[in-house]
Amino acid sequence: MMRRITGIATIVLLLLCIQAGLSQQGSISVESKVDRAKITIGDRIQYSIIITKDENIEVEFPEFGANLGSFEILDYNDPEPVRQDGKVVLTKEYTISTFVTGEFEIPPATIRFGATDDTTWQELSTESIKIVVESLQPSEEGDIREIKAPLELERDYRKMIRIGAVALILILIALLTFYFIKRRREGKSLIPVRQKPPRPPHEIALEELDRLTKSDLIEKGEIKLFYIELSEIIRKYIEGRFYIVAIEMTTYDLLNNMEEANIDREVIDMVAEFLHQCDFVKFAKYIPSDEENQKAVQLAYDIVNTTKIVVQEDESAEDEKDAGAKETEASDDEMEAVTGEPAEKEVE
Repeated sequence: MMRRITGIATIVLLLLCIQAGLSQQGSISVESKVDRAKITIGDRIQYSIIITKDENIEVEFPEFGANLGSFEILDYNDPEPVRQDGKVVLTKEYTISTFVTGEFEIPPATIRFGATDDTTWQELSTESIKIVVESLQPSEEGDIREIKAPLELERDYRKMIRIGAVALILILIALLTFYFIKRRREGKSLIPVRQKPPRPPHEIALEELDRLTKSDLIEKGEIKLFYIELSEIIRKYIEGRFYIVAIEMTTYDLLNNMEEANIDREVIDMVAEFLHQCDFVKFAKYIPSDEENQKAVQLAYDIVNTTKIVVQEDESAEDEKDAGAKETEASDDEMEAVTGEPAEKEVE
C-alpha cells in the first residue's frame, strides 16, 4: 500500500514539474486566413498571418519577398499588437493578387519563436490555403428569340449612290476639320515638316540613370521613391527596345511576354532579378543596404548596356573616301611633273 502511495506521489510531482516548465516557456499558436477563397482574375485578396502568444515569447515573421507563390504582393500592413485574455495577438496583413486563372495554393508560412531567456529558436508553420481564380465570362442569361425572316425591299441604287457620296464628303470635311484643329492646338503647321529622328532608347535610359544616381533621394531616406523611378526607367527602356508593353504590367506578366518574344534567357534572368529586388522594396517595405542599392543600380546599367543596339559606321564608305583622296593627290603630282608648277589644292 505504501509503495502505491509513493508511486502516485511521484507521478503527481512529475506532472507538476512538466506543467511548471510549460508555463515558464509559454504558449504560442499561429494561423493564416484569407477573406475570400474564390475570386475572379485581377481581384485583390486580403491574406493575414495571426500569432497568439505569451508575453515572454519572441517571434520572427517570414520574409516573403516580392511574390507569394503564384500571387504577387501589392500592399503590406503591420497593425499594432493587441492584448486579449492575457495573450498578445500579432497580425501581418498582405494584399495579394494574380492575373492567371486556375486553382492555386498559398504555401505555408513558417515563423520562428523562442522564449526571451532562451537562445534556442523553434519553428511553427501555418496551413496552406487553396484559392480558385476564375476568368471574367459574359452572362449567358438572356431572352433568346428566333431570327425573323428578312424583308425583301426594292433597292434604289441611284439614291444609295447619292447618299453615299454625301456621307463621304461629310466624313472628309469632318476629318479635315479635326486635323486642322489638332495641328493648331499642338502649335504645328498644317503641312507636316521633317523632324529629327527619335533618340535611341538606351541613350534616354542611360541619361535618366545618371540623373537618378546623382539625386539625393537615398540620402533623404526616400528609398521607395528611388526604386520606383529606377524600375520605371528600365520598364520604359524595355518598351522602346523590345516593343513590349512593360510600364502598366506586373512583373509576372512582363517576364512571360519577354519569354514569348524569344528574348535571350540571360537578359530575362537579369530583368527578373532587377524587378524582384525593386518590388521587394516597393511593396514589402524592405530597407536595402548600401551594397544592395549599388547592386540594383549596376544591374540596371548592365541591362541597358547588354541589350542596346549599337550602329557601326560603314567602313566601305570610309575606304572609298580615302581612295578618292589618294587618287586626287596622284593626279596633282602628275600635273606638277608635266607643267613644272605646283597644282592648286582646295582648302577646306
